[in-house]
Amino acid sequence: MSTKTIPKKSLFYSILILGTLLICFSILEIGIRIFFPQSDLRIGQGYLFRYEPIIGYEGVPNAKGYFATSQFKTLVTHNKEGFRDIDHEHKNHTNTFRILALGDSYTWGHGVENNQIYVKLLENYDTNIEVINMGGPGGDPPGELKVYKFRGLEYDHDIVLLGFYVGNDIVSYYPQEDDSPPQYGYNEKGEFVLIGKVQPPEIVEKIRKESLEKYSPKKYKGLKENMYYWLVQHIQLYTFIDNFQNYYLRVIKSSPFWTKIKNIFGIENKYALGFLNYCKPEDSEEIQYGWNILYSTLETLKHYSSEAKAKLYVVIIPHVVQTSKNIYDYELIRSGHDPSSFDLEKPNNKLAEMCNKLGIDYLDLLPVMKEESSQGKLLYFPRDAHWNAEGHRIAAREIYKDLTGRGWLQ
Repeated sequence: MSTKTIPKKSLFYSILILGTLLICFSILEIGIRIFFPQSDLRIGQGYLFRYEPIIGYEGVPNAKGYFATSQFKTLVTHNKEGFRDIDHEHKNHTNTFRILALGDSYTWGHGVENNQIYVKLLENYDTNIEVINMGGPGGDPPGELKVYKFRGLEYDHDIVLLGFYVGNDIVSYYPQEDDSPPQYGYNEKGEFVLIGKVQPPEIVEKIRKESLEKYSPKKYKGLKENMYYWLVQHIQLYTFIDNFQNYYLRVIKSSPFWTKIKNIFGIENKYALGFLNYCKPEDSEEIQYGWNILYSTLETLKHYSSEAKAKLYVVIIPHVVQTSKNIYDYELIRSGHDPSSFDLEKPNNKLAEMCNKLGIDYLDLLPVMKEESSQGKLLYFPRDAHWNAEGHRIAAREIYKDLTGRGWLQ
């Protein structure tokens, strides 16, 4: 065999391997762009959101970007305050009935357009209703209390509407003095206060600049930063892997296989239950602490809203598992638990009892969501379990009906 043929064969196989890899990569990239399109929120740390020294993060004022998955593609538009809404005057010069909305990704409008969010749909029922939406993705009641205290109180308003999602809004915080941004928690005297430190302006500016430079094209960037930005902007496969590595890690941890492994060692797999952890007959110490935090949060929120001469109104948003027996049975089969071991309405009833004790008006959307789901209506996105447009529409309808029945709307 001629030695000259060896390099030719090596070159041929190298080209063949590279070509195969390129074809496979192209198929994956095209498939992701069609079935799992990635979102501009991937670069949201410097694009749509930024660090805030007290609240933790805030929307970038007047920012705009697309939020897309395999199930939706929506345009996210911020107002001059950084909230997903239009601009509102601080003073109510037009004498409208003002609802200031707080909440997490449901109230922010995960998966729907700005004008499809349940709180904004209320404006369609009555031209005298004006909704100021201050919801934010990843929010929780203690964080929403900060939003209200430091932003919401600047606005005239008649109602503070708190959208409470029973799936993950029961949180346990154990803040420390050196935490930044500060968090609500109990100090040594048992008082419910903000604990931690607020970063000085120069540090805040530095954090924001570093985040912006990481996700925005700049000539003075190094090779590594430029490559990262280019990959994020142009290769959706890269973004898909980065977006979903934590998601699939949670899927693995909640799988029956992982549960069986932990059971061998006598360890309970709390990831297998997820929301159902809140539905057990007895709450764990951590969950009970979360309920304590929530009680103090609602108590403080009512104090501030009362000072502003506004009513506090809690809307209880159900988990998708609560609304469908089929989904509930599936979740239990996955985790290998007995259905009789759980009370699906427990978190809702416990929150309702808490509101009654504090003298807070509330609306539990679970009954109507169960009824609508039983009629075959799809109210949640199948994968991430947020409301779709129909879920938001029904929520708005029920809230308007309830507000009218209370005589709050003139």
